[in-house]
Amino acid sequence: MDSLREKNEHLEKTNEIKNKTINEQIEKTYDMSKTAHKKANYNEQYSMKNNIKILNILEAKEENEITLAKTVGQILKTHTEVDLQAIDIVALHRIPTKRGQIRPVLIKLRNNSAKSAIMRKRAPIKSNSYKLVDDVTKPNQGLINRLLLHPNIDSAWYFNGAVYRQTVAGERIKFDIYDNVNDVIESFRQYRRNGVSGHPEK
Repeated sequence: MDSLREKNEHLEKTNEIKNKTINEQIEKTYDMSKTAHKKANYNEQYSMKNNIKILNILEAKEENEITLAKTVGQILKTHTEVDLQAIDIVALHRIPTKRGQIRPVLIKLRNNSAKSAIMRKRAPIKSNSYKLVDDVTKPNQGLINRLLLHPNIDSAWYFNGAVYRQTVAGERIKFDIYDNVNDVIESFRQYRRNGVSGHPEK
């Protein structure tokens, strides 16, 4: 009986150690997966940094890349006074959207200067029923949607490769896709209470 009891205790300890090791490996793998996903999202967003989407351009019956580029050029020149040249465009085409909606037009520009010149004219083009928006990755768009559902957040937006939001108290805070919203807000406020300006490092 004593021998069996000792063997049983030994097996329990062995299993406990194995379970702890397995749990540690699972946690490590999960952390590595999150890091890889965050880096992939950053790289994807970086590759889209010179992209613009234009919403609400009606689709012509016999539309092709040439006629679409002409239509986009006319709209931009009329409503934003930006004369978009063919040399500034890397690619221009429509992208899928929800059934029944007008497919947005995606423009991939050659450099950020061309993009900035257009994006500075968002207000006048919006008043003419069109809309200029950044091309945002699905994880970043999901983060924006999640932030907008939070009761302490007044607005959320994408800017220069990252997602920001403003609290109802007027605080502007940067977020990443796996952030816990409440924890980041509290960390930001604690950082400010300690008399440090800027934003806490993630």
